[in-house]
Amino acid sequence: MIDYTLYLVTDSTMLPEGTTLLSQVEAALKNGVTIVQLREKDTDTKTLIHKALELKQLCDRYEVPLIIDDRVDVAMAIDASGVHVGQSDMPIPMVRKLVGPEKIVGWSVGKVEEVDMIAQWGPEMVNYIGVGTVFDTQTKKDIKKIPFGPEGVSKILTRLEEKKCHWCRTVAIGGLHPDNIARTIYQAQSQTGSRSVDGICVVSEIMASKDAAEATKNLRNILKQERFNFLNTTSIESEEDHIKKEIQWTKKVKNISPLIHHITNRVHQNFGANVALAIGCSPIMSEVASEFADLSAIPNAVLLLNTGSVADIDTLTHAVKTYNAQKRPIVFDPVGFSASATRLNTNLKLLSAGQYSCIKGNAGEIMGIAGVGGKMKGVDSSGSYNLETLIEATQIVAFKYRTIAVCSGKVDIVVDGTASLVSPLSKGLSVTPKKLPYTLIETTDIPLFDKITASGCSLGTVIAGYVSAAPENKLYDAVTAAVRLYKEAGTKANTTANGSGSFQVHLIDNLYKAVFDE
Repeated sequence: MIDYTLYLVTDSTMLPEGTTLLSQVEAALKNGVTIVQLREKDTDTKTLIHKALELKQLCDRYEVPLIIDDRVDVAMAIDASGVHVGQSDMPIPMVRKLVGPEKIVGWSVGKVEEVDMIAQWGPEMVNYIGVGTVFDTQTKKDIKKIPFGPEGVSKILTRLEEKKCHWCRTVAIGGLHPDNIARTIYQAQSQTGSRSVDGICVVSEIMASKDAAEATKNLRNILKQERFNFLNTTSIESEEDHIKKEIQWTKKVKNISPLIHHITNRVHQNFGANVALAIGCSPIMSEVASEFADLSAIPNAVLLLNTGSVADIDTLTHAVKTYNAQKRPIVFDPVGFSASATRLNTNLKLLSAGQYSCIKGNAGEIMGIAGVGGKMKGVDSSGSYNLETLIEATQIVAFKYRTIAVCSGKVDIVVDGTASLVSPLSKGLSVTPKKLPYTLIETTDIPLFDKITASGCSLGTVIAGYVSAAPENKLYDAVTAAVRLYKEAGTKANTTANGSGSFQVHLIDNLYKAVFDE
């Protein structure tokens, strides 16, 4: 049984001074690499064979398989454990015919249609596939595939399940580093919930490291976790550990007065700041990348990322990565998800960029993210959907991104997709989107919500405040409490307001009263 947990691909061009190909690989083998691939693209055949023979001797000593990239002839010449080929290399049936039935054959896969070929060939052809490219990488200079993130890996895994290719193992490859490996394993699951990737493949993380042994140990420590924690939160053992009433969450938010860092549209900035102050939070509006590290380091800071005004994508992804690095929560509001090609591209890149505590949107946005439709009229939802369809779409979003998903509307839907943050390699979560728990929050009709700008955006502000006060295992409770508070404040404001102008004032007043009138 081949162990694909930590797959190392070599690259001599990135070796640090004072190291060699053999020294880096041996340090990795000593500390937990389970399979090695020799990939030396710009090396002549004689030199490649020499390197392969040295590596073969080293890998045999540690009883770890050695795979040769592309060169079937070299793999056969040195009696390597197997060979890995790409889509433009020798066809798989020919490879298998040459190497025989006992050798390992790996194949690079980046499209679901390529899985259909594996199913057609049957279990005798491909032992494993390298699934990618997951993220941007500098390793391959002639890269032809657009990085597709954990969601792309999930699609490949789902097709493997649909085609009943249970024999085919998987390793995620492309731009994988300690800051995104846990998230990739956590998010990359088949829709059946029955399998995750069997391992991850790295190049530079070990080959370019000045301390390959320590780098390998670090990777193994990440991979051995079966439960991933993405937030720095204090474990609560008191009565607050089982908070269920909204008033208790409200008191906690007021007591810690979290900083809500808004990256949001211009229309929302003033209103969002007033909403944040009304619930006891401290708002700041900043798209200055150089201060993100300082802001995210503030205790109880939370990022509300709203794409209503399309900002520079590098700035937005930097914000996501910075808050993820500090293990601080992020609430993502993909405004006008697919209203234009630019918005769609931006939102898809951001969904792939990090781990979110909550993703909220209107019906059109949630349907679009779920991949089941979703018409947009500007930044507003267009079309009507029945409640069952919206629940299923919200469950899909929560499942795909392992987050709390909120679909706002006449009936608000809150779905818990965290699945206890469990994500073991290979085995999957044993849960499907339809099994995820959800809460429906329904009140009387609030027509004035549709007559003001940024009402949905400000729901994101309230959610952000509540999320900042929640331990990771209570995010669902916190988000549900935030949505209910906002809906109740809106209901009261709709009753007392004289029109859209006074409605905004009454909404903020009612939020303030819920927090400060005890």
